[in-house]
Amino acid sequence: MTATWADVARKDFEDAVRSKLLWGIIAVFVAFLVMSLLSAEQLFPDPVTVDAAMALTGVAMLAQLFVPGIALVAGYMSVVGERRSGSLRVLLSYPFSRFDVVVGKLAGRGLVTGTALAVGFAAASVLVVVLYGAPDAATFAGFVAAGVLVGLTFTGVAVGGSAAAATRGRAMTLTIGSFVGMVFFWKPVAVGAYYAVTGSVPGLRAEPWYFLLKRLNPLEAYRVLAGAALDRRVSEVPQFPLEDVPATATPEQLALANRLAGDVPFYLEDWFSAVVLVAWGVVPVVAGYWRFQDADL
Repeated sequence: MTATWADVARKDFEDAVRSKLLWGIIAVFVAFLVMSLLSAEQLFPDPVTVDAAMALTGVAMLAQLFVPGIALVAGYMSVVGERRSGSLRVLLSYPFSRFDVVVGKLAGRGLVTGTALAVGFAAASVLVVVLYGAPDAATFAGFVAAGVLVGLTFTGVAVGGSAAAATRGRAMTLTIGSFVGMVFFWKPVAVGAYYAVTGSVPGLRAEPWYFLLKRLNPLEAYRVLAGAALDRRVSEVPQFPLEDVPATATPEQLALANRLAGDVPFYLEDWFSAVVLVAWGVVPVVAGYWRFQDADL
């Protein structure tokens, strides 16, 4: 029987189960969801009655940092760990190609992340019903789909970085470093670019290309998809008040359609954010494989 990437994926998933990696991630994610749902009311003003959709919005605000973190931890050592231990040479002594290794690791770690998220969201669905009432099925499904998609996206980032790196430190720099850049530096750079082009910071009205630049950040793409599913705005965490937007601006004023002078272009429609996430999940893997295929092991 010819060995394929599926065999690598199966072994990788089984190793994650045996090493307790999967169980640890599940435990941490379930604990995160429980604490987020129990404290969801603290994220909104006192006069507001928090319903299921609002509670899930609060979870989404925190999940934009937590879910990618889980995926990065699960995947950043996937290739480079075996490379440094020497087990990768043993693996490649079997009829596996380097392509099989990278794709298999992507599938295996994606299954680890996806399983952890599925178990966590299943537990969360029960707690949401108990605390806030039953959410709309389509709303909850969209919320879960957005969470799983961003988790798989950052699994791709992690595996791609791991394949490209020769050491653990470099893998951490590529993966964790890119995540830190998305969280803390992406928006300031986008606002700086807008100022350089227009001579002013973005206000309630801004050019379409500015919003595209923001949405190319996978975290912003996740916020768009989660917000569309929940029919509520998912705020960035941490918040950087760099735009010239009044603190009293209403959700209607902050809606994208009201911040553009004309029609909403296709690349700013909600579905395009899913394309952005898929691209972020695929391109780093391709780049990592390109570096890995000629690497001296």
